[in-house]
Amino acid sequence: NVKVSGYDVFQDGVQSGTADGTATTTTIAGLTTGTAYRFKIRARDAAGNVSGFSNEITVTPSASGPAGVPNPGQVTTLASGVDVAWGEVFLPDGSALFSERNTFDIYRLTPSGQKTLAGKISQAVGTNGEGGLLGLEIAPTFATDHYLYVYHTASEGNRVIRIKYENGVLVQNTYQILVQGIAKSQFHNGGRLRFGPDGKLYASVGDAQTSSRAQDNNSLNGKILRINPDGSIPADNPFGNAVWSKGHRNPQGLDFDSKGRLWEAEFGNTIMDEVNLIQKGGNYGWPNCEGTSGSCGGFIAPKKTWPTSDGCPSGLTIINDYVFVATTVGQSVYRMRIDQNSNLVETQRYFQGSFDRLRTVEVDSAGDIWLTTTTDKDGVPNNDRILKVDMVYS
Repeated sequence: NVKVSGYDVFQDGVQSGTADGTATTTTIAGLTTGTAYRFKIRARDAAGNVSGFSNEITVTPSASGPAGVPNPGQVTTLASGVDVAWGEVFLPDGSALFSERNTFDIYRLTPSGQKTLAGKISQAVGTNGEGGLLGLEIAPTFATDHYLYVYHTASEGNRVIRIKYENGVLVQNTYQILVQGIAKSQFHNGGRLRFGPDGKLYASVGDAQTSSRAQDNNSLNGKILRINPDGSIPADNPFGNAVWSKGHRNPQGLDFDSKGRLWEAEFGNTIMDEVNLIQKGGNYGWPNCEGTSGSCGGFIAPKKTWPTSDGCPSGLTIINDYVFVATTVGQSVYRMRIDQNSNLVETQRYFQGSFDRLRTVEVDSAGDIWLTTTTDKDGVPNNDRILKVDMVYS
């Protein structure tokens, strides 16, 4: 009609995904190492017309992480003297960058425990609560563009920005605002970032203590956002802005399963926390519905709930379709399996009370978990740790 608005991706003759018309690459998740797959694509325009198919290619994925059921094993301390480590992301060389919420500093940490300062996000401000320097993420293109994506609280509200990380330091003059106009508050700022297999950046945003924002399509608060890496709005977003899903109170943890589906962990109010399977344009009920309590008709139900006294989930990562959630009040890591019906089953609870409040859980390229403590309620700085959990795969 006028131009390409999107692509349909076919795997072994069956459609397995889509990509925006501006995309030049896409990622297909859930493949098996050593198995050959056939791929072809076709283009479509805004009027729904489709092209013929491209040539078909055959590819065989190589090994990534270990296979099997991931079981937490021995725990060692990688770094101590850390202050509320909030965001954590792994670099191609196996080291990690982590953010300190209250100092606005970003550090590099190696698997051997060597910690060096990468720089400060000087535009960040605190809220005497849950705001500050929060989530970190890198794109699949990091090896060539060196962009680090950051969620932080600023003078006018919360922002999503990107800044280059080169030669071990943040390049301050590359700081670029991608999203702003996100209301901030002392609490409920959200703050997690995660790139999806579609090449888009997803961000979890809290309601900033004004619950009505969660149902307002024109507000970015109480939402999961989805943007292009340059901050522009994908053409297939459901509401014509950055909003991907709505009806969230204070969502934080985000990650994708082997089928490319987004899972989210969310703080409840006084009754129950929840883990949700996020759908495009989905409404998850807040403030009318908290977990499964309240007026929940017509909203998407959570896949897992637990009492707020046992949870308050902040970090979420997925290993071999097992969902790991780190909790602050619960002082635990929960592990749940995604079954064939997209339900969370076989809940296990680890480390209960062993390391105090737990904030962030991420898996490295070797299949081990890096876990951060968050003793932020005691008012004492620099008494947190980053732990490494050796995972045993059975």
